[in-house]
Amino acid sequence: MQMEAKMNLHVCALALLLFGSIATVRGRAVDLVDDSNDVDNSIEAEEEKPRNRAFEADWLKFTKTPPTKLQQADGATIEIVCEMMGSQVPSIQWVVGHLPRSELDDLDSNQVAEEAPSAIVRVRSSHIIDHVLSEARTYTCVGRTGSKTIYASTVVHPPRSSRLTPEKTYPGAQKPRIIYTEKTHLDLMGSNIQLPCRVHARPRAEITWLNNENKEIVQGHRHRVLANGDLLISEIKWEDMGNYKCIARNVVGKDTADTFVYPVLNEED
Repeated sequence: MQMEAKMNLHVCALALLLFGSIATVRGRAVDLVDDSNDVDNSIEAEEEKPRNRAFEADWLKFTKTPPTKLQQADGATIEIVCEMMGSQVPSIQWVVGHLPRSELDDLDSNQVAEEAPSAIVRVRSSHIIDHVLSEARTYTCVGRTGSKTIYASTVVHPPRSSRLTPEKTYPGAQKPRIIYTEKTHLDLMGSNIQLPCRVHARPRAEITWLNNENKEIVQGHRHRVLANGDLLISEIKWEDMGNYKCIARNVVGKDTADTFVYPVLNEED
């Protein structure tokens, strides 16, 4: 029975990876030097000995690598996007500035790892540059799950008119941008899952969630919106399957992000 449950998860993982590789992702407008993913700028760290879990080994793959180079335009806010899928619940963090590969491998994560040995998750993170750069700077997307680490870097070049001038944050209010969310979350029925919705906004954004029936979620026994904006669903059931939408609003505007939840039958039940 345990082998059948593993097979179910592996089949779902392959299907989700295939879907992710052929889906068209519409990125937000930035002034690009080179936004081509023809050159793979991602790096995999050496994997440690696998542990005894639902998967024989930790795995983590990019579904969208950030561009290798960007050129900042005068007054433009830049959003660098990074997506990956893996076993358990992968975490993504951004490192600003150039670090040797050995330091990236040993970097402590600023994300709290979730205990979800049977999960398969596709996570999206973006880094916002809302100030004028005075010099070229490297931004590295670092992904982790279990013993697996991968990363890819983007070099952002400043506007020619602002080089060697002090860096200043753009003044005024900013519309919300959801900078950390999950595109897909697959786990065994009966598991507790936490769907992140982290927002960059000024002033602070108000966060609401819509459930898989497109109705606003109210606090209850199995569904709770946490103080940080994440949605906690306890003991997921088959009827929980579907699309969940995070909505972030402030006085300037709003942003939305969708997460598809897929409960998987546990053959041991």
